[in-house]
This record gives sequence, structure tokens and C-alpha cells, in this order.
Amino acid sequence: MKQTDAATLAEFATDESGICHAENIEAVHYPQSEAELAGLLTQSNENGDLVTISGAGTGLSGGRVPIHGGIVVATENLCTARNRDLTRIDADQLGKQYTIYVDEKRQEAYVPAGVSTELLDEMLPEGLLYPPDPTEKSGFLGANIACNASGARTFHYGATRNWVLGLRLVLPTGDTLSVSRGEVTAADDQLRFTSESGAEYTVPVPTYQMPQVKNAAGLYAGPGMDLLDLFIGSDGILGVITEVHLKLTARPESIVGEIAFFNSETDALSFVEDVRGAGQRGDIAVLSIEYFDANSLDFIEHEALTGKDFAAAAYIEVAGALDDIDPLMAALDANNCAEDWFAETDQDRREQKDFRHSLPDEVHSYLRRHDSQAWITDFVVPADKFSEMLGAYHAAGAAFREKFPREGMYYLVFGHIGDYHLHVEFMSHGQDELSFVKQLYADLAKQAIAFGGTISGEHGVGKKMITVDGHIMPYLELMYGKEGVMQIARAKQALDPKLILNVGNMVPKEYLEEL
Repeated sequence: MKQTDAATLAEFATDESGICHAENIEAVHYPQSEAELAGLLTQSNENGDLVTISGAGTGLSGGRVPIHGGIVVATENLCTARNRDLTRIDADQLGKQYTIYVDEKRQEAYVPAGVSTELLDEMLPEGLLYPPDPTEKSGFLGANIACNASGARTFHYGATRNWVLGLRLVLPTGDTLSVSRGEVTAADDQLRFTSESGAEYTVPVPTYQMPQVKNAAGLYAGPGMDLLDLFIGSDGILGVITEVHLKLTARPESIVGEIAFFNSETDALSFVEDVRGAGQRGDIAVLSIEYFDANSLDFIEHEALTGKDFAAAAYIEVAGALDDIDPLMAALDANNCAEDWFAETDQDRREQKDFRHSLPDEVHSYLRRHDSQAWITDFVVPADKFSEMLGAYHAAGAAFREKFPREGMYYLVFGHIGDYHLHVEFMSHGQDELSFVKQLYADLAKQAIAFGGTISGEHGVGKKMITVDGHIMPYLELMYGKEGVMQIARAKQALDPKLILNVGNMVPKEYLEEL
């Protein structure tokens, strides 16, 4: 199916981030199968036409936005996994039929790329869980893998990469590939493999050093690396995921949720450290540790906050029952918890989830009302640098407030504190404020890198650019230098010789033209 009407083209002209827009999309295609997708890419490759792949549009880095024109290929109709002699599970949603296959004994599943993580959770047999927990549940699985998405439960389960056993892909040439973990590993800084058509490929592995923190910036690279890991987190520049072989795990029999409120940030951070330590020692099974500063709490409308003025809050999930959480109770007592909200039933935990997820909705409402633009960080730093990084966040927010005195919000701090991965969201009113915020952002990014951290913990890089000392550069160049970005470009060229797929993601078009 192909659409060229103005409303459809406008829908695909941006993503949730709003950081870039496209005005010259030729058409949007909706392939119904891997074979149809392969045909589209074969034709585009032969003609040298640009192709941009789109998931559900929930991305925060502009990855699906075709800023250089060409066609968009939407993956929403890739709904059916290939037939297997396993348990078949079907679901109907909004007039579409979805099919997955599950091996309950081995705790594995085969899932098409167009299934959302929310629907996948509903389709899995009782007792089985796909653990990655990205905040945006409507995001498609294929896109989640393309940016190595993570979320609240990464603290316990790790990011998406940990749960991918294999992929089926269509390469930019239209060739198809099925790759399983352990089949192909790098030798002499090269990955060599053969596609299903018999074509041979050799991909040079980038030689930059990746940070030793949760990371979604740049192609995965390292000595002896697995070919599968090259595609996970590749921002769609190397191929299009059509089907995923997933590892599953047992779903916890019970989960206790806790939201603890504090009158000082110091107490809240001390509480988080105590809970993190208990989880790392195995005293309790801590699934997630999330954080909200005072400004974040101002956006959340809930009876737990009515008439209150807390300095911070932490949201904890623990696998177990109330009888299993003594270390959590001890941490509450030891750190001057002002109030707390326990949730043991499914209904109570859903209410806590709604509390957590209401923050982005309320922020977006604020931005619309004030004609404001947000600029959000995605930095992760090592444990021993976290306190300094948090101090830098607050200093940047104070500088913003001092530079532009006005009513309204300036910034908020929230996110996955269990992984030392907090988001800072700056809210600018007007172009002058936005320019200043971008400068603050660049300074903080450089600080995160200097601390041994990353500029992207879960959003991917997409088409982000950054201005440093008046010079506009690719976001990744901050971390890996221009040579590192060109190494990514050369890896792309090995699989995409005509450079047609998702142009602008990770590597800007002008850098590709230097090859």
C-alpha cells in the first residue's frame, strides 16, 4: 500500500522529539510482508532512491524523519511472524491481526517488528515476561531494538540488547539476512557473513572505545563482537528488522511498588543508594529505581501530592510480597521518608504507573500552553561521577533561571536513577532561551563524556546535531571524534553501498558524501 496524500505525509514529517521536520516526502509505503519490503528496497537501491524507515513515531531523536526526502517505509503492517512448529498466539487490535510464536519450554518467542511492547506483553502466555520496559509502550519492537531501548527495569534486567537472540533483516540492497547470537563474531576488526542470497559481506568494526555505562550512542563495537550486536542499536542505518527472536523470563509472581516522598534531596538520594545497594547485594529483588525532583512533582496531579511540597520522590519496584521487603522498609526509616505509598495489588500498581507516566503528558500540556520548546538530556555517567553530574544539572538550571527571569518552569530532573541515568528537561520560552539551553546542553554533554559517560543512554542518536563553540557537528562526534563517525559511515557503506537507508541517522549526509 502506498499513500501520497498531504495528511499522511505530514504525519511522517516528524516524530515525538520535534527536533527536525521533513517537507519533501514523496510517498509513504506500508509493506505487508518481508518480501514486499525487500522488493521496495531492491528497487530503491537500483535507482539510488532514499528510504527512511518508520516505526510508531515515538522516537526522541528524529530517526524516522526523512529530512533529505525520498520515501518512508512504515513497519506497522509487519504483524505476522513466520510459521513455526511452536505455540501460535494471535491477537486482533484496531482491525489488524498479529501473530507470534512462543516456545514456552525454552522461554523464547518469535515476534514481528510491528508489534508494540504493550501488545506483546498482553499476548505472551501467563507466567512469561519480555523484561525490557521502555516508557513508551506503543513503540514497535523493531524500533526498540534499532535504538537499544531501555526503561525503568533496566536496573534489574538490562537493556533490550540482553534479550535479543536473533534477527531477520532486509539489508539496504534488498537482500535478506537471518542472524543468531553466536553465529558470526568479529576477527581482525571485521565481521564477515553471507546473506540468504549467497552474497558475501565484510563490515569493518569501528575501533573507538565505548563507555562502560548503559549506552545507546553509536554502533556497538569491540574485539570479537557478535554480528547481532552490530544491528542492535544501529538506528536503522544498516538494515530493516522484520522479525525478532526473543529471550523471555519468568514473570514475577508478585511485585510491590513503593513511591517514597522526601523533604530534602539529600535524603532522597541517600534512600536511593541504600535501595540500590540492597538490590545489588541480592537482599531484595529490586526491579527499578526511578527519581522525581521537586519540579517534576509540580507537574504531577495526584491526591498523594495535594497540599504537599516535597523536595523529591523515588519510585521503587520490588519482586516479592510485603513480607519480602524488610531492607526497603529499613531504607525508608533510615532516610527520613516524609510519606510513602505502597502498592501490592495490580490495581494499585497500575495507579502508580499512571502517576509515573503522567509526567510526560503534563509536561507536553505545559509546553503547548506556553508555546514552549523542550530540550531533554539522555546522559549516563559512572557511579563515582553521579553526584558531580547532578550538581552540574542543578547549576545549569540555576544559570538558565538567572539569565532569563520570568514566571513558569525552567527545568526538571527525573528518570532512571538506578542506572545513574537521569533526564534533565529544559523548557525554553522563545528563541533566545532555546539558544541558551542548547549551549547548556552542549556543556553538559561534554561533561558527561569527560566523566566517562555517554550522551545517549536509551534514545539513540538519530539526526541530532550539536553546536560547540559556534560549530555545528554530529552529536556522536562529541564522543568519538570525526574519525569515529567516519568509521560508522564506512561500516554503513559495506552494507549500503549506495547510501540510501535512513540517511542522516548517526552520520550526516555531508559526511557520507566524503566516502
